[in-house]
Amino acid sequence: MISFDSDILRCPLTGEDLHLITGVELTDILSRSGAHTGEAQAFKQGYQNTSGTWFYPIMDDIILLLPVYALFTGTGKDERQSMPFDKKRVFEYYNQISYDIRGGLKVYSDTNRWVDYREVTRNYIRHSFTRAGKFLGGGKYLLDIASGPIGLPEYVALSDSFEYRICADISVNALIQARQNYSHRKGIYICADITNIPLKENSCDAVLCQHTLYHIPRDEQATAVNEMYRVLKQDSSLAIVYSMFYRSWFMNITLLPVQLYRIARHFGGKAWVRLIGIKPRLYFYPHSLSWFRRNFTFGHKAEIHCWRSTNKYFLNTYIHKKLWGEKILEKLMKLEDANNRFLARHGEYPLIIIKK
Repeated sequence: MISFDSDILRCPLTGEDLHLITGVELTDILSRSGAHTGEAQAFKQGYQNTSGTWFYPIMDDIILLLPVYALFTGTGKDERQSMPFDKKRVFEYYNQISYDIRGGLKVYSDTNRWVDYREVTRNYIRHSFTRAGKFLGGGKYLLDIASGPIGLPEYVALSDSFEYRICADISVNALIQARQNYSHRKGIYICADITNIPLKENSCDAVLCQHTLYHIPRDEQATAVNEMYRVLKQDSSLAIVYSMFYRSWFMNITLLPVQLYRIARHFGGKAWVRLIGIKPRLYFYPHSLSWFRRNFTFGHKAEIHCWRSTNKYFLNTYIHKKLWGEKILEKLMKLEDANNRFLARHGEYPLIIIKK
């Protein structure tokens, strides 16, 4: 496991400091926790909180700081709360998803549902993937919250100005892929919940949250934003790539039949999962952009930029090589840059920047 200043960590259940445990002390803790023989053999080290009530194992260089993986080492009753239904949907979805290889990097197998990999759109897609980078600055720690496998070269490059990339994700499987994709750089891999980040205040030089916040239950999204802001250092930036979905009038106008179908399928899927669905499905809820300004004491600091104004459905419908697709996208990129704020508010994917 890579060496780093673990003083930045905190217990997600008590907020206390965490201390690295190895050797004989580890054996004693695992025996007291009632860990199975297989678990005891797999765990070579881990972290325990100051009061000695919780132990968080390290597995394959991944620090398991998600409460569901904690071992209770205190006295009395384990009073952990069960994971809420909608959060559990996301947890199960990403722990069961498979992976493909693109350009030598592992990516989610469902990535092609959201990313247009055609040659005709390549420059346009890459241009959007790099947009968050100019707001992140540099320093010691970049927290990539809900990092996934960081399976695109442009995503990997976003941490070029940082010494460490903290890849935090609710899925252990995603972090295993991220560790492989990022093996050439200094990475810290933490299984964690975005609504309860196990890092201390003012510990990160930048926070990056890409295509994740809208998968958090609607009533917990504010908690997630507050948590990301909490761990951010002064004079540093939080970058959130969000989706407007049915709130994007640009997509609603240009893709009206498609959008109506997607909206009906979206709400129908919610009912299906609640009533009879068995297969894990992703949760999705987009707040309005004004929600970011209304719900936080720092909301007035939020800057809205255009990450990308279009979605894959638009690109598949209108952009084709034989119909001057590359030229159209060159013009669109210039329009997005020149009309940044307008297309951020009315396009598909805004980039929300909040400076502390």
